[in-house]
Amino acid sequence: MTDIPAPPSGWTAAATQAAAELGLGTDWAALAAPDWTRLCRRAGEILAGQGHAPPAGWEGALARALGRPDPAVARDELAQDELAQDAANTVLAERGEVFAPEDDA
Repeated sequence: MTDIPAPPSGWTAAATQAAAELGLGTDWAALAAPDWTRLCRRAGEILAGQGHAPPAGWEGALARALGRPDPAVARDELAQDELAQDAANTVLAERGEVFAPEDDA
């Protein structure tokens, strides 16, 4: 992945245009992952149409510029959360405190 410290201003303008076209609004941090993916795809198309195709890994730089958590960082945090949950489940299982969902029926 390419580490881009600061994206050109045209990227944020393309993201704003894409958000307007897609009806997503500009609360960047609140966009669900599928909407963010759609926005990045459309912003990339806008930039390519202007002759400025973004490089690989540009989505992370765009996310940082817009105040949205970097997708790569979010994936790492999710993986850590899953590991923590697995560890907690292991401890509960060792204590005999894990129940199957069907036990509640």
